[in-house]
Amino acid sequence: MKLLVALCLMAAGVSAQFGESGIVLPNGKLIQFTREEADNVAAIGESGVVFRDGTHKQFDMEFATLHNNLPAPAKPEPVAFGPYSYTGIVMPDGKNTQFTHDEHTNIVLVGPSGVVTADGRNVQLGQEGLPLPLRRKRSVALEGPSGAQFSDGQLVHLPAGVKIVLVGPSGATLSNGNHVQFREKRSPSGAVVGPSGMITPSGQVIQFAPGVSVPVHGPSGAVFSTGKNIQYDRKKRAAPSTAVLGESGIITPSGRPVHLPLGTSVVLHGPSGIVLSTGETIQFDL
Repeated sequence: MKLLVALCLMAAGVSAQFGESGIVLPNGKLIQFTREEADNVAAIGESGVVFRDGTHKQFDMEFATLHNNLPAPAKPEPVAFGPYSYTGIVMPDGKNTQFTHDEHTNIVLVGPSGVVTADGRNVQLGQEGLPLPLRRKRSVALEGPSGAQFSDGQLVHLPAGVKIVLVGPSGATLSNGNHVQFREKRSPSGAVVGPSGMITPSGQVIQFAPGVSVPVHGPSGAVFSTGKNIQYDRKKRAAPSTAVLGESGIITPSGRPVHLPLGTSVVLHGPSGIVLSTGETIQFDL
């Protein structure tokens, strides 16, 4: 009876307590240890418990505060950087959008350029602090229940319940938090054109000045928005073969003689080998 009275007094005086024979939870519920569980407790500290079997239990902030009979720490007030806040959005026309309880609790962090949500559906904010519209028509060519095809031809499998929640100029964000990086389109000429520069087919890197773009580019050159023209360097032709060809044989560039059987001729030869009329291929030594 005395033990029961002591436990009741402990539950009434302290909201949470981890003892050698049991636990008083923050809701007042008592958990009684078995003999083996009580013998396994080695040490009880301010932030956790060490057991004799080598394991340990870490208290969370709420339990540690109540366990040590300390006042609850003050929670910091969330700070909003613009019209998008933790409870709603104030539109420029004065119309307010109030978040539901689920929408409010889903917001993890609001920053000057975006919002981080608990379900992975991050929101990108513009210069005015308002959510940017999804540019889906440009980048998403086809979207179905199990996959999507982007305008760059990339196919992406969508797991069950996963959707495309945000599309930008360089990639897309899925509802599970994964990102899809768009590939730059390559022109028929082999040039790679981006928003800040381009790489010609010969490998030359050209940096664009601010505001300059490439409205037209073809197999031999490109035209800038300033009217300037860029002519691509011509690709170098392959070096001719240095092999010596005769009616009865050839001598490779390395000096190796090759005999040709009667009626056999060379139908094609290049810098790295030859093809005979019989279909046989002879590779030159490097």
